[in-house]
Amino acid sequence: MSIYRFNSNDVYVNTVKFNPSIKFVVYSGSSYYNSVPNISGAFADPIRLTDSGHISLYELNIDRTSSVTGRTIGGEVPDTGLIYPWVVKNGSRIAFRTTDSAVFNSSSYGSLVTSSYPLVSSITKEFWSATDPRFDPSPVYVSADNMTGSVSHILALKNTINNYGYINPQFQYSSSARDFNNIDLGLVSIPTVFYGSQIAKGTIDLNFYFTGTLIGRARDTNHDGVLYETYGANAGTPIGLALYNEGFLILTGAHALAPEQDNYTGAPDHPRWIYFAQSISGSITAPRSTFTMEMSGTTRVQTLTMFATAPKGQLNQSNNPTFVEFSTADYAATGSKTYLENNKQVIKNIVSSSFPDPTGSFEKTTYISKIGVYDDRQNLIGIAKVATPVKKTVERDFTFKIKLDL
Repeated sequence: MSIYRFNSNDVYVNTVKFNPSIKFVVYSGSSYYNSVPNISGAFADPIRLTDSGHISLYELNIDRTSSVTGRTIGGEVPDTGLIYPWVVKNGSRIAFRTTDSAVFNSSSYGSLVTSSYPLVSSITKEFWSATDPRFDPSPVYVSADNMTGSVSHILALKNTINNYGYINPQFQYSSSARDFNNIDLGLVSIPTVFYGSQIAKGTIDLNFYFTGTLIGRARDTNHDGVLYETYGANAGTPIGLALYNEGFLILTGAHALAPEQDNYTGAPDHPRWIYFAQSISGSITAPRSTFTMEMSGTTRVQTLTMFATAPKGQLNQSNNPTFVEFSTADYAATGSKTYLENNKQVIKNIVSSSFPDPTGSFEKTTYISKIGVYDDRQNLIGIAKVATPVKKTVERDFTFKIKLDL
């Protein structure tokens, strides 16, 4: 086996930037991600234990259902046939975010703390009317594990919104023109699992349909995070903001898009941008309205590239038994004091010829099918395979490009 060392110019690391397409369709209380259908399995429906508008983060418990097996795990956890995460309570106090603090504190050391799969993620929509409070004005401290009072998600984004004020004056939580605490607005939250490091600027495309007819479209035409209506009676009007790094859409457009009405908040009202994707906000279905949201994500992957060279005049010897001519003669002679190999084994001539006899002129030929990658201590850490073996002769050299995502 021949081993070659990579030179400084044979190995480099670069970063590949991807912009995957993202599309959500929201209709009648459900969302659909990239047109993925709900697939039924042999044991579970849907097969991923979540609908098509959600991502199953680890793709666990596929086509599994909970059942009573009569068995226990660790003598205390019922075995339901589903995969689940667990930790043992010890001095490190490691637990899951969903674990109740009071239950954790009351459990004994050495006991199992469990959670459940699948873990799923999807977009969400929240709506606040002008009179809805953005925070609880009277928080009361009860104990370390019990404190009343809360801040709404929109108020929690106040500093982030103001931070982008240098890009466009629309990025102001409170101004003489409006105050997010006193207007009707909607908030669409997009988890990072869908878009990566950030949403690609200028790629957001919102479409509002009523009974199948497009009545409004909004895009970030200036690539600065301000969403403008581009189709409808109020084309050119700003209707919201996009926080590309954080994954939020703040919808402030309150003008009517059509004279008809639908049920968006429990009472009939005209379609408005503040109601975009409202049918996934709770029990509201808005059966006459359909919403589509398209964008591109940004994902960066580091890639290790290695160039492995097979030089001329080298790698033309093989230890494969088929490399030599078959013979019934012994390959070695042994005795009480001697071991003597036959040094006249003939290398098989595989040069093709138009005639069965004589054959073509002899030429040492091997075939490269695999390339091993070793560390500095000659430990095999990877194997690269070619689709079909590459013919290697004495006068030919090859350079194989090997890429590995880090």
